[in-house]
Amino acid sequence: MYNNYTPRARKMQGDKPSFMPEKKIVAITAEYNPLHNGHLKLIERAKDLSPDLLVVILNGSFLQRGSLAMLDKYTRAKHALKAGADVVIELPQIFGAACAERFADGAVKLLAGIPAAERILAFGAEEASATALENAANILEEEPLELQVDLKELMDMGLSYPTALAETFRRYADRKGVTVADVTKPNNILAIEYLRAIKRRGGIIAYAVKRKGAYDAETVDLDAPSASAIRTAIAAGEKEKAYAALPPYVASDLEDAGKDDLSPILLYRLTQMTKEELASIADVKEGIENRILRLAKESGDAESLVKSVSTKRYTEARVRRILVNALLGVTEEMLKRTVKAAPYYKVLGVKADRTDALSLLSRGGVLLTGENEAAESGIESAAIDCKAQEIYRVAKGLSDVTSGMILL
Repeated sequence: MYNNYTPRARKMQGDKPSFMPEKKIVAITAEYNPLHNGHLKLIERAKDLSPDLLVVILNGSFLQRGSLAMLDKYTRAKHALKAGADVVIELPQIFGAACAERFADGAVKLLAGIPAAERILAFGAEEASATALENAANILEEEPLELQVDLKELMDMGLSYPTALAETFRRYADRKGVTVADVTKPNNILAIEYLRAIKRRGGIIAYAVKRKGAYDAETVDLDAPSASAIRTAIAAGEKEKAYAALPPYVASDLEDAGKDDLSPILLYRLTQMTKEELASIADVKEGIENRILRLAKESGDAESLVKSVSTKRYTEARVRRILVNALLGVTEEMLKRTVKAAPYYKVLGVKADRTDALSLLSRGGVLLTGENEAAESGIESAAIDCKAQEIYRVAKGLSDVTSGMILL
């Protein structure tokens, strides 16, 4: 169900919701790198659904495209709370620095585990048409043979994977006479993967909101800004232009964001890995480990290594994610175990008057409220979250970062 969703009346008992089974949860998955005016509008649309609890599932230290976040996860969680979220939980890092399919499935897994009568996942997409998005999701889920044949043919002709996939979808849709969403748009891609994950895990309503503005816009649009345009403006020293598209509390924190230097840590890690170790890392296939190890010896920094390793099949974003997994020690087997494991809920922040949400989350899985607790939990994926946080601190040159749940 999409934008024609009609909210139920909100039921309250006393000053706080008691979280009996009839309660409604609305969740948003986000990176907030940084949180901007466009994000505020999505939060408002989510609140229009009259949730008993508004949850933000926030990506951690390393983002989906394999880069470090501008601000640490606890600072971004604080921004989410100020913007209207009731509670912010961390998307496990294993899913956070992964392809769209795994990223979406990790978020849906968390939401599906929270006890509630209604669970709604709200997300932005360049095309919020239910039919177009669902058709694309069904095609990917079914993987018809003719789609696979076309994809291989186009890649053999030299097209990159994203370009070949888009053309394959266009051909297939034309032959079948169906409408599909544009799979070259990143928010559409995530939306399609959310739908696939919801089909597999069940119990969740999808609520797509049409995104305004282009994700890769080169200029900052104050009404519908692009996070990448904001980051570009900040890097170019055009802070006034960038900050105009942000809430004041985000702009002030960005003044202390600093720069990151992941290169020495990453390149050293690669020098200590054998070919067999790198081959076991998540998403490493087709002998790419040989190319990475060879070029790592010739590269002076991480970005030049990414550009050297990337190919038509291995995009720069995919290479970055592989390098992050190598740095964190995330193997393919570890990823498979995490996908099957019960969910845990790492709370980054909660509003002071909504601490009752912690009890609800604890009914869905193991509740963690700090880095030390996560490290000592014995949960394999939670230990990776903590490792990512420490690498983030070192790479950003910070003497300290927040390490426990924020109460706002």
